[in-house]
Amino acid sequence: MVIALVVVLAVLLVVVTAYLVVLVRQIRAVSDQLGHRLVDERHGAVTLALVNRDLEQLVSRINDTVRRSEEASTRALREERRFRSFIADVSHDLRTPLTTVQGHLQLIARADLDPAQREQLERARRNAAELGALVERLYEYTYLLEEEAPVEPVDLDVGVLVGECLLGMAAELEGAGLDVRFEPPSALLLRTDQALLTRIVQNLLRNAVQHGREVLEVRLVPVAEQGMGGAVALEVSNRVVPGTELDTQRLFERFYTADRSRSGRTSGLGLSIVKVLTSQLNGEVAAHQEGDRLTLTVTLPALPGPRD
Repeated sequence: MVIALVVVLAVLLVVVTAYLVVLVRQIRAVSDQLGHRLVDERHGAVTLALVNRDLEQLVSRINDTVRRSEEASTRALREERRFRSFIADVSHDLRTPLTTVQGHLQLIARADLDPAQREQLERARRNAAELGALVERLYEYTYLLEEEAPVEPVDLDVGVLVGECLLGMAAELEGAGLDVRFEPPSALLLRTDQALLTRIVQNLLRNAVQHGREVLEVRLVPVAEQGMGGAVALEVSNRVVPGTELDTQRLFERFYTADRSRSGRTSGLGLSIVKVLTSQLNGEVAAHQEGDRLTLTVTLPALPGPRD
């Protein structure tokens, strides 16, 4: 009798153990399916081979949660596309009347005006120019998001390129009262897209013109960290209004202007464009504030060439 009871218990133990092993495998299988969905962006429901009421209910809720998440993501993407289309249409539609306004202002400037009228006219022309810059920035941003330009890697001297950008914007930098400090490194070569890098540098400098104060420091630093071989970091540093606390995690977000250092009318898109262009070059952006000095950093890796 005792032996029979022991045998029955042993059999039950084996059955329970086997069931638990199968149950654990099923849980692992569900976990693996969820992991593959995250890595490979797969779609479809999570499946379960074992008949277990509680586990089936868990998988069902997981599938419902995933489905709702996908639906929310689809709606967000749809709204994002609509928003981009709206901004592109608005910026495009503003171009023609704005050009007409600027043309009439030029005609008025030829008239015989007294000093007070001339001052008012110049103020109107400055405002029209600011509005034109905002419209162009909006159009450029939406264009970059919708029509990603092909990247054409070439070997170039980054120091020379940055120096040329600084010379090209010398009048704007001087007009903003910025004392530029830049010591170009000798023969700092990087394989990247010349046009995209030029636009990155120009947007960083425009941001400094709009919001920087006193000294503008521009540096190029070779990056030799693991996984970033051949990379170059471009650092643009300037002072902001004393006492200003910037949200450096949001500086590269579109339309971010929530800080007191930003003067005048700006779109908050300049640094967003930098982020988009940097992403196209497989690079990274970062911002750091120490006291009243803000440093923006763009790190770009060497791109593979046509034969790599």
